[in-house]
Amino acid sequence: TGRTPAGRPGEGVIPCAQAMGESLKPNDEVIQAISGILKGKELLFAQSDTMRKWTESRFTTDRWLDENEREWYALDRLCRSRPWATNKDTQFKYPFRDATNQMREAEGGWIGDDQSTVKIERGDAPCDVIVQVQVPPEFPPEHRVLLFTPEFGSHASFDMESWSFIEPEEKVDIWVVCWQGWTDFDSMAEQVTRRVLSFADGVNTVWFGQSMGAIVAYEVLKRIQAGIQTPNLPVGLVVADCPAPHDFAAMYRPYKRSGWSEMLAGPDVTDERRNRVAADIATMSSYSFKRQGAEGVLCPIAALWHEDDQLVAQAPIQAWERYAPAGKFDLVELGEAEGLDEYLQGTRYTLNADPQVLSTLSEMCEKYSRWIEDDALPDIGDTDAPLPDEIDCVVIGAGIAGVNQANALAREGKSVICLDRYHEIGGVWNFYGNDYSRVNTSEIGYRIVERMGLGERPNEDHTPRRDIMRDIYVVASQYCKGCIRCNIDVTSVEKLPDGRYKVGTRHVKNGTEKTILTEGISFHVNRRIGKRREVDWDGSHLFRGDIFYGYGNEMRTVSFWGKSVLVVGAGAFAFENVRTALEHGAKHVTLLGRRDGTTCPKWIDMIAFLRPLDKNLMTHRSGNMISFECWQNCYKDANLRLPKCWEDGLLKPNNHTISVSDVAFIAGFHGLFKLQVGEISHIREDGMGVDLKDGSTIDCNMIIKCTGFHLNDEVPRLTGMHKMQPYGLLEFNMNYGAEPLLDGGQFGASTSKDKTEVELDFGDITEEQYNRGLQALQELGFDMNLVQPHGNPFGSGQGGPVVYLSKHFAWLMNHPKEQQALLRLSGKPPQDVVNLWSSQIGEYQHLIMMRLISALGKAALAEDRSKA
Repeated sequence: TGRTPAGRPGEGVIPCAQAMGESLKPNDEVIQAISGILKGKELLFAQSDTMRKWTESRFTTDRWLDENEREWYALDRLCRSRPWATNKDTQFKYPFRDATNQMREAEGGWIGDDQSTVKIERGDAPCDVIVQVQVPPEFPPEHRVLLFTPEFGSHASFDMESWSFIEPEEKVDIWVVCWQGWTDFDSMAEQVTRRVLSFADGVNTVWFGQSMGAIVAYEVLKRIQAGIQTPNLPVGLVVADCPAPHDFAAMYRPYKRSGWSEMLAGPDVTDERRNRVAADIATMSSYSFKRQGAEGVLCPIAALWHEDDQLVAQAPIQAWERYAPAGKFDLVELGEAEGLDEYLQGTRYTLNADPQVLSTLSEMCEKYSRWIEDDALPDIGDTDAPLPDEIDCVVIGAGIAGVNQANALAREGKSVICLDRYHEIGGVWNFYGNDYSRVNTSEIGYRIVERMGLGERPNEDHTPRRDIMRDIYVVASQYCKGCIRCNIDVTSVEKLPDGRYKVGTRHVKNGTEKTILTEGISFHVNRRIGKRREVDWDGSHLFRGDIFYGYGNEMRTVSFWGKSVLVVGAGAFAFENVRTALEHGAKHVTLLGRRDGTTCPKWIDMIAFLRPLDKNLMTHRSGNMISFECWQNCYKDANLRLPKCWEDGLLKPNNHTISVSDVAFIAGFHGLFKLQVGEISHIREDGMGVDLKDGSTIDCNMIIKCTGFHLNDEVPRLTGMHKMQPYGLLEFNMNYGAEPLLDGGQFGASTSKDKTEVELDFGDITEEQYNRGLQALQELGFDMNLVQPHGNPFGSGQGGPVVYLSKHFAWLMNHPKEQQALLRLSGKPPQDVVNLWSSQIGEYQHLIMMRLISALGKAALAEDRSKA
């Protein structure tokens, strides 16, 4: 309700009014209106708090940097592996850890800075803890294998000429996890766990541990399963020639064997090697099994063994079965045992991979692929069942916003039906997205399903389309299962004299018409994405390559490898197709826009959830300057042209999102990507490029059209309403969850006014009325922090607004007096339904809030005078 006292939603509204007198007074309606608008702010703050808690439970700032840095350098190696790359011998240095530390000094601790952080304190070691030994040709790879080194090993323990045959051959992302360099097992395991947690991209992953490496893999996995959230839980664990953990200390002591001293004294063993052997023995001998009764892991296990091996027998290897889930254990016999000649070099059994080992890893990747389980979508009920005659609320549109709205209404006790004209739910994500589409913001900013508990995977950062589709189904299956109807087109909306609505529908397949009577309507039809803009150029028939649109999976069967790609457009879909082309082997990509778009590295987007916020959800200005300077330097270091709008003090052009892509900057650094402004005049006569209107030319053999969409005008056509309130209402019990156009004005301009700024009419509001109204609010017990202007705590993410706005409309439907008061006192709806600009929402909300506070103050002043 926007007030401090605790209680269920809505409690305290009337009692608060009664505190000013038993008889109804003019300002009672004002209080109801204020309660209605502040409820939205209360829900906003609550959702912000929830997302901060999600961030804290998902990672610390340092852990997110670990994840981002590992992926940054993996993408850098991917770009440098291409035959056509420039700067092949130079890494694009990861710039964001230093910038983060500078910002911490300026503004205080970030998320997780108050927690103890595992620091990597390591002695002499042969290589880094994690080393990529096979770079797959495309990103993200289909499978990943982590190879945990045997004792005395390193990345050199595994010869990629043989290990690259893990299927699909030469396409698996292979990394070595090297635990050498420590002398205490527990300290080592904690620090190795931190590095392994940097894998957070959700790739289907199997872990392999040889000898002592199997124990390290097991203990790292148990530490993660103890409550650490990561998208990269392994789908399988393969252990080789190693006793089960409870038997390890007693049954695997090679350093106690007869002849050990002679082996160490051998002529081929250097002093450096002896020192490393001694360190590993200290680590091995310090291992103590402490998981009796809770030893199991959640993934299948395959245990491999060599008959008559000198170091370990079959029985303790078979004992791994008790660690695997029931029915998910395999014991695999390998070939003849090898001698110990290569043992101290860390290459016994691992240098040349046994074909059976490769087969076991390949089979586990396929058999237990996470995508088999994740592709099973929850049951949402019969979407072709009959329509009701009457219902509390009709939700129109079953995309991510529509199903959240239906869910919120159902949770509040409303009967609801959610209609969609398509044959499936999912909206834009299902019918406009591509298989390689990803959320254009950090995972926290788009989270709509909370996954907590043993074995649960949070979505990976910049979540892929298939995970978003699964989450939409999860939400739809919760409180509104059986409440969704597909293939239903809404043809009319009419308000009846009794205040209810009559919704006309038509079944798109059989033409059946049906009318539904309802108390409320909520539109979620994606205002920004209507029909796509059709674009063509003279001479298109001459083009000797592929021309297609970058939406709706038109590129599903296209090979990007070795192609010179021209992406036409500068919005989010354009940058998505740039990323897709680069990750899948394009020789070069040019993004051509009529004006500059703006893209940023993931760090710029993510820090919205990591940085400290003040009580009004604002960030520190000096920190903003540091982050912007770092962002500018990314453009410069990548040799990409700076956005022209930055010269005008705007972060982005009107109606553009800020696209998020690390690979665009990394590819620019390595000569694989270019930003260009211009317009195509025609296709060249040779069919191998385009000529621009300014006379320049671009060579290409693939053109991807990402030229945007017409705005969706269905809501005004159905309702006859062209204006709406900034809190989403068109009129009583009629809501429009319209995603606004992102204008530059929301960020402020330093050199010029933004064309979307509006002149606000404050009428006859006086400073005295406003100040007395604030005083009255405080006397009534309202939370004054909600009255103040606030920042945007959601970054560029849609998840937070979708959730809290859905809850707000559900609350308003359950509180008709507050809703009616808010609508009456807000005045005529000021915002255009189709051309809805983001910055105007805040401006009009501020105007309405000032009017309400001043109205309260005017009444309070009158009462003050009467008492005097």
